Amino acid sequence: MLDISIKQMKYAVEIARCGSINQAAQNLYVTQSSLSKAMKELENTLGFAVFQRGPGGTTVTPEGTDFLQTAQEIVYKLDLLERQILLKKDQLASIKISIPRATYITYAFTEFFKEIQNLEQIQINFSETNSREAVDNILYHGFHLGIIRYPEILEENTIQMLQQKKLRFRRIWTFDYRLLVSRESPLAGHAQIHPADLKGYVELLHGDTSNTFLPESPGGRGEDTEGKRIYLYERGSQFDFLSNVPTTYMWVSPLPQKLLDQHGLVQIPCPDNRFAYHDLLIYHEDYPFSGYAEQFYNVLLRTKDEIEQTL
Repeated sequence: MLDISIKQMKYAVEIARCGSINQAAQNLYVTQSSLSKAMKELENTLGFAVFQRGPGGTTVTPEGTDFLQTAQEIVYKLDLLERQILLKKDQLASIKISIPRATYITYAFTEFFKEIQNLEQIQINFSETNSREAVDNILYHGFHLGIIRYPEILEENTIQMLQQKKLRFRRIWTFDYRLLVSRESPLAGHAQIHPADLKGYVELLHGDTSNTFLPESPGGRGEDTEGKRIYLYERGSQFDFLSNVPTTYMWVSPLPQKLLDQHGLVQIPCPDNRFAYHDLLIYHEDYPFSGYAEQFYNVLLRTKDEIEQTL
């Protein structure tokens, strides 16, 4: 009997999908050397080469084609079994969701929770993270839903990635980033903002949102390292800075007027923004999108409509 592990099969399937050991190693969060070692051990066990390495990348050998077809089926069925087991454990009012650090989404989720708070059993796992981890949480950590954000120029690549990973999606919103400042800020009276207006001000940024879906500089900013910046790792801190330090600003997706009033903030459009952004609600094709998932999605759309009426 051949001693082939599930891990080896998953590795081989990912290499074939990427056509690159280096890219596959990044996607799998392993080192290139350990991935190459695992493939060498697999090929020694099989008795033939699965991949042909060359200057143009990594290609599948004729002998490897049949193996990979079977391996892909096994990996898919095991992933499906794992998700089904996880779903059976969550047959109460359970939501596991990853979202970007976007205030309007958190606001919508609290509105959704108000609608279900009287249920006898509720379990919620609410994670604020980046788009890449939102995808991984669904694929590998039993999460039901995720929200990803990306610039319009990456639309084709993002949809292709979701299809490859057997993830479905529902569109939430397409928007331009707004400048968020205190009502006490000298910028608050501007009808619109241009990058030159921000010289001397302090920019607030989320410090852990770097990922493959979102450029480092949303909202039309340059990618230089000049100027004054504060990197935040707790979303609530942004309101403390913005409300109490009038020289700070932040690029954000549009906020509900209720929250702007609550924190004494204003949001200002920037005609120089380079990108429009998309927010998508994603889930695995095996997840039954109904019940609480659909209820939350409808609350998201209502929140989006509420904000748009004030812009």
